[in-house]
Order: sequence, then structure tokens, then C-alpha cells
Amino acid sequence: MARMKYLHIIVIITFTKYKKDTVPPSAGWEKNERQRLGSRQVNLSTSMNPVHLAETAVGLNLKLMKWRLAPEIDLESLETMRCLLLGAGTLGCNVARCLMAWGVKHITFVDNSRISYSNPVRQTLFTFQDSCENRPKAQAAADALKAIYPGIKSTGYDLTIPMPGHAVGESTIEKVKEDVNFLHDLIRQHDVLFLLTDSRESRWLPTVIGAAEQK
Repeated sequence: MARMKYLHIIVIITFTKYKKDTVPPSAGWEKNERQRLGSRQVNLSTSMNPVHLAETAVGLNLKLMKWRLAPEIDLESLETMRCLLLGAGTLGCNVARCLMAWGVKHITFVDNSRISYSNPVRQTLFTFQDSCENRPKAQAAADALKAIYPGIKSTGYDLTIPMPGHAVGESTIEKVKEDVNFLHDLIRQHDVLFLLTDSRESRWLPTVIGAAEQK
């Protein structure tokens, strides 16, 4: 069977003639949301803003986790829950990452240490540059969470937790009182308290305050 190739196409276009005083059918302004004739505008920021795209993706992933793993979990409660992490070391860094993965958006760190060269390999929120700058752990951890997910609200406080058995000199009594009051306020303002410090002595006072505040 022979094949035929067409190399030319003829298109016939017919133009309708109108008189000069006749207005042809045409499209113009449509009514907007105010029921007035005007231009229509479409807001595409939700599909172009990286922060919003990240929030949407995280939200969808959490809904999938709820559907497949934990149908009884209350994602809205987790999102509004305020978590206080006492200690921004190995435990604090990894607990914060887990909380963030489950939708917690309010995380506060308390620590009085600075990042050393041995920390970044174990404490997953820190980098080599942080150790070079000898940054405070609490603030560095809070900044790292924001860099990972801009939708989170994280804060860090460089605070020394008073411990039993540690002598307090006359020159530091007022400072210790301020630290105790500030720690008490932080525990009162948060919903969940995590004791992630590396000694029993440093966990004693937060345990007493947390029990008094029913945390």
C-alpha cells in the first residue's frame, strides 16, 4: 500500500464584515469578588513560597503518619504544645529532632555549656563551625531547628541550673536566686518538661519545680 505525503496545507480564513457603527460580540471585564467589573487577580504565593511549601509538605506527611501508624494521635495538640528541654547535648538534640518530626512547633532549650570540638559528631544539631566559634549550645540548637524547618518557634537560654551540693558564694547569691526564679517561670510557661541534663544533681531542682507545677 502506497503512502502519500502532504507537504502543503491550505487554510481558508473568512473574515466577517462589520459596519463601522456596529459593535461586534466581544469579551470584556468580568465581575470580581466585589461584583464589580474589573480585572481578576490570583494569589500564587502559596505555590511559590518555599516556607509555605515546606509547611504543607510536613503537614501532609504528619497526616499520612497518623493515618498509617497512630490514628488516635492528636496532631493539633502536638502543634500547639510548648516543650521545655533542659539540656541541649546529645539527648536534647535528638529529642528535639523527634519532637519536630511529630509536628511540635514550640521548643525551648536551656543549657549553660558551649560547643566543643567533640560535640558535633554526637550532637546532631551542631556543626564543626559551631565548635570553632565556641557557640552556646542552647542558642545554637534553637537556630539549627529554624534552619531545618523555618515554621518552628525555637528559643535558647544560656542558664545555669542550681544544684544541691554545689556551694554558693555571697557574691553569687542574687544571681542564683534570679536563675531559680527564671527557671521556675520557664517551667510554668511550658506544657511538657524534658529532663535531659547529664547529672542527677542538675535534674533535682527542675524535678521539684515540675512536680509542684504538675508538669
